[in-house]
Amino acid sequence: MKATTISDGAKGDSNGAVGQTYAKFTTNSIELYVKNQRALQVSTTSDSSSNDVASGVLHGAWQSEATVTTSDRRLKTSIEPLYRTLAQHVNKARGTTGDAGTTLLNRGRDTPLPASAAASSKNNEPPVGWLLRELRPVSFKLKRGPEAKYLKFGFIAQELETVFPNLVRTMGEEQTKAVATQDLIAVLTLALQTLQRQLEEQTREMEAQQARLERLERVVFASQQYSQRPVQV
Repeated sequence: MKATTISDGAKGDSNGAVGQTYAKFTTNSIELYVKNQRALQVSTTSDSSSNDVASGVLHGAWQSEATVTTSDRRLKTSIEPLYRTLAQHVNKARGTTGDAGTTLLNRGRDTPLPASAAASSKNNEPPVGWLLRELRPVSFKLKRGPEAKYLKFGFIAQELETVFPNLVRTMGEEQTKAVATQDLIAVLTLALQTLQRQLEEQTREMEAQQARLERLERVVFASQQYSQRPVQV
């Protein structure tokens, strides 16, 4: 039996729709309609290597209890540290060459601390600081699929799993690694909020020190003025 349309059997509209809710099939696509509104479209296209890959479009507003994004190292190629990729784009935009952009974006990242300082920093480092230091943003390209032609940014799930296992899921028979993106956003938001509070505290301390310095300067200036006054006999 071959069918191109499966309908709920409801009366069609004036535009010739076959029903209120139905599915349409072709050799390369499937479309689902609900109350004559297209809700889902799945089709096959060819990637840059002329391989057929499935892709789809969701129409309207959709809800999900959880969202995970495939981020397995095995599916990616041309993996580079993100700061290096951004530095290359900065240099290209400025028409410059060399490591100026890399130095700016990577300042302090690869500069080792003395052993004693490193040990002290590690012991006193807050959890948020450790987490941000351990994360490695990268640029990459997917090996296949309609997105393979684009340069993408993100994380390697296997690396993220060693830092924060709760952010990674293992899915399917091939044990593909995926990242719980909503969870990651929450963690990074907390990290940014913590850094913002630290910045505000440091700003207040600097302002207080500046005020104390200005008072001290006024006292010193007044003392100098007094000592330079002529002595009357």
